[in-house]
Amino acid sequence: MLNGLSDKQIISMLKTNSLWNKRACREILSRPDDFIPQLLDILDIAIDDSELSVDDNNSQHIPAALLLAQLREKQAYPRLVKLIECDEEDCDYLWGDLLTDYFNSILRDTYNGDSSLLPKLIENRSVSEWSRAMALKAYGMHYFDNHIGREEIIGFFRRLIHTVYAGKPNSADKTVLSYVAIVIREQQIEELIPDVQTLYSRNAIDTMMCEFFSKYTADFHAPVYKAEDLHLDNAIQELERWDWFKGKESSDDDDDDDYYDNDD
Repeated sequence: MLNGLSDKQIISMLKTNSLWNKRACREILSRPDDFIPQLLDILDIAIDDSELSVDDNNSQHIPAALLLAQLREKQAYPRLVKLIECDEEDCDYLWGDLLTDYFNSILRDTYNGDSSLLPKLIENRSVSEWSRAMALKAYGMHYFDNHIGREEIIGFFRRLIHTVYAGKPNSADKTVLSYVAIVIREQQIEELIPDVQTLYSRNAIDTMMCEFFSKYTADFHAPVYKAEDLHLDNAIQELERWDWFKGKESSDDDDDDDYYDNDD
């Protein structure tokens, strides 16, 4: 336990990329009911403050998002959707590589039952192509989890292919439509193979992402391409993979944490 510190002080420790941040995450996970409102407030601040950055010492929205996903906090879902509903520059400024590494899992594990939010984002061509791509992956996992039906996902993907992204594709369109094809194969939606073929015929697929159509169909049922049933169950471990706790304020020795915790 972090003896002698208020909850507000503990939350403020999420701002630093140091071992204090790690200890704060542990404390938050040990008392989620006390901290969930404050974690949600952090997301609200990020929504209102376009100056926040993944590279700044005020990027506490990053651990907050991962912690809320581990806690399966449904109130976070619309906020997280809002936080990737921006152009590529702003999205990269806020999330960096976390967007493509984790965001589909974050959205899966905070899903609140509102199946309209991701389609609206995916259809918005002013939004970062990678936000739309990760939203597609998350939408596929909502289908995997039986939150949306087969007819719903088929209808939506056909709308994307034949209406929203019809015509000559630009580079961003190719990324999004390639992810449509990827998710169709991950979720084993055989009915949409002819629709994917039309994308290939329109040169709307990036073959570096999704191979050529002959290989796509030949490997359609290969286990390696099927969706994996993965959840975000250890926010601290994921942040450690990012070297999140190795900022300039930290030490290589966990004993430095004894300043805040004399019980370990």
